[in-house]
Amino acid sequence: MKKRYLTIGDFKRNAFIVAAAATMGLTSCDSNTQTNDEWNAGTEVPAPDGVVTELTEEAPDQWKITDERTTVPGQSMAILKYNDGRVDTLQGLALENQMKDLANNQQQYNQGGFGMGNVLWWSAMGFMAGRMMSPRPAYYANPGVMNNTAAWRQNVQNYRQQSTAPRTGQRGYFRGRSGGAGA
Repeated sequence: MKKRYLTIGDFKRNAFIVAAAATMGLTSCDSNTQTNDEWNAGTEVPAPDGVVTELTEEAPDQWKITDERTTVPGQSMAILKYNDGRVDTLQGLALENQMKDLANNQQQYNQGGFGMGNVLWWSAMGFMAGRMMSPRPAYYANPGVMNNTAAWRQNVQNYRQQSTAPRTGQRGYFRGRSGGAGA
């Protein structure tokens, strides 16, 4: 028996059908008529704990992270211990503005250095502000300090994934059946 191959005309027709289906939107054969947005439905994901990052100035504009600990959500702060004995605290709007400036000036913190901005960006505070990469051990006074927030960083990562993922997975084409084919 001779095999029939698709001709160019068939290919164009099939491409047209796919394009038309995509522009009209695909609908599932689901009888569930809930109007909840699948991305926002379900239980709220609890916000991760905040973090307190303590930076100590070792030399003029040379900082190290000397302590990091978790705190209640919304109470994050950076404690700055200057070489001359002064102590300053960044929290609330001042801290938020500092982190936004750091996030917007990517070239600065990618160059390295031990300035307050770079060290703060590579701390747990920077991870909470949106940095996706692991912390840089060189910015910590000792490895134990960095390990204090390892579980917290995992919780923040889980929060990011859960807050952007669909809640139900029970509507549409990809229902996530667990019983195999035909379940």
